[in-house]
Amino acid sequence: MLATLKLIIAFFFFGSLETLFPLKPKQKRFRQGWLTDIAHFFINHFFVKLSSYIIAVVLFILLHPLVSSSLQEGVTSQPSWLQFIEAFLIAELSFYIIHRLEHTLPWLWNFHVIHHSSTELDWLASVRFHPLEMIIANVAVGMPLFLLGFTKETFGQYLIFGAVLTLFNHANTSLRVPILRWIIATPEFHHWHHSKEQVAHNKNFSGFPLIDLLFGTFYLPQSKMPSNYGVDEFIPQTYGEQILYPIKIKKDVRIQILKLLKLPIIKISRWFQENIYRFQLWILPVPIIWKLFFLEYLLFPLACLH
Repeated sequence: MLATLKLIIAFFFFGSLETLFPLKPKQKRFRQGWLTDIAHFFINHFFVKLSSYIIAVVLFILLHPLVSSSLQEGVTSQPSWLQFIEAFLIAELSFYIIHRLEHTLPWLWNFHVIHHSSTELDWLASVRFHPLEMIIANVAVGMPLFLLGFTKETFGQYLIFGAVLTLFNHANTSLRVPILRWIIATPEFHHWHHSKEQVAHNKNFSGFPLIDLLFGTFYLPQSKMPSNYGVDEFIPQTYGEQILYPIKIKKDVRIQILKLLKLPIIKISRWFQENIYRFQLWILPVPIIWKLFFLEYLLFPLACLH
């Protein structure tokens, strides 16, 4: 239910931004692949968060004895604003490293290429990630913050800030704020990372542009934006095939796997729709909650498993 609310808020806020200050005015709101991205959004919202949390807890238990408690106390005792700045810099450096590895190591690229398969960028394209890639990135970025002892408030603030930043820097907007271009990854900066132009290949990895400047991967031409996006290799456009793509199995085998996945989901969805009103349980909101749950995690993804 929370995922649906987040999607609605993002749709109206960033949709308004793209309408008022469009980068590509002729680009459709419901462009190619938008339904696939909806499936990525809902499934990753549930599966990735849960998996990342479980892995992070296990790693924290294993690695915690190696971290100095005095260091953690020193971090926690700092003002909240200073903690946020430090957390932002550490997290963005960690993200830069894992992101650059995703473009360097072939087995990681097989997962990350799903994100780069969008040929049209907007705020919704930012959620197109293979779940396994997101789990790896979340753990790589989050563990240093956990181990160093940043407060849960600081961690939460960074998560919210990072999520909004990701939506913003993929948005189809021409809005520019000159000072921000050096502090955060704005659309004019990050869109080049998705460009098919060779000059922008393997550039602009970080959410903090100065890190790219430091490591020689900064690219931001004046008064110019990419003309096209995506990758040269063929990437399937349905959710199910994108999830199976990194495994590199034959197409006919992928089709059979998808059919096997669809059958139980179809049966569950149909049974649920036929029997929802039997589950009143004396509380009116219960069926509403279950309807939203199935809408988020079964019906939307089902529509993209074709």
